[in-house]
Amino acid sequence: MSRTGGAPYRAVLFDLDGTLLDSAELIVTAFADTCQTVLGRTVDREETLRTWSWPVRARFATLSPELADDATQAYLRRYLELHDRTARLFPGVPEVLEALLARGYLVGIVTSKRRATTAAAVRAFGLNRWCRAVVVDEDVRRHKPDPEPVTLGAQRLGVAAAEALMVGDSVVDIAAGRGAGAGTAAALWGTMHLDDVLGERPDHRLETPEALLPLCP
Repeated sequence: MSRTGGAPYRAVLFDLDGTLLDSAELIVTAFADTCQTVLGRTVDREETLRTWSWPVRARFATLSPELADDATQAYLRRYLELHDRTARLFPGVPEVLEALLARGYLVGIVTSKRRATTAAAVRAFGLNRWCRAVVVDEDVRRHKPDPEPVTLGAQRLGVAAAEALMVGDSVVDIAAGRGAGAGTAAALWGTMHLDDVLGERPDHRLETPEALLPLCP
């Protein structure tokens, strides 16, 4: 299936945090710990989640530009320490990825996470069994909501962006997908900002990972 009047999708691009990966508690803990130890600042859960879809350095730069690099490195270390006992895939995600692969769809990941933290998830959950392309923070000059990451993800899968469906839980995912000319689907099972995401008018609203499969027959 596709957007109204469009060609069928050939590929599905997923955001990682809040879409494939249930990592909110991991991110909140690692970010708060880093703010305390490096910046000497206490941040609450709401403040942390407000910008959780941003690249990590940009998040620290808003709090302390001069310490953003040090904080980013400390955060990455703390995140990786906690990852394997804290992160998990959302229920239904492995089965949906397996079904997409069996149906002949190309699957990729387009995330604002760093290469090291993305690689931790790929390794821990064997995501490379299904995902043929991964776009991370370091791969692009302009991050979501700019369309560059989505365009690159489609390119790495060998399809035009217009042939791909971008699935994500945040405003920046929907905006980036639309800007690239891809279809867009809101991953409502993991979003932290439901009204904002729906306000971006995604092409599809998905309550569960399994709701994606009728769009990809």
